Amino acid sequence: MVAEAVEVNPITQKPMNETLTNFRKAVADSTDLQEKVKAGADLVALGKESGFEFTQEELETGWEELQQSDEELTAFELDVVAGGKHYRGGC
Repeated sequence: MVAEAVEVNPITQKPMNETLTNFRKAVADSTDLQEKVKAGADLVALGKESGFEFTQEELETGWEELQQSDEELTAFELDVVAGGKHYRGGC
């Protein structure tokens, strides 16, 4: 049996929301989801539509934790940040 790695926020030492982590991976792997994010989709609604349920508060907390962590952003996330756009839903 192999233990699955859990992302831990180095500041709080708490595991990051697993649903948000999985949604983040799904967006990184899907050009369709990336296009919806670029178009300004509400991330909570897009997550729910894609099978990932989380609240706006969980999304905002997860984004703050990601920014404070040593974890690198995905290429898509870097592109979004570099574009200077603020997407509805906290990104």
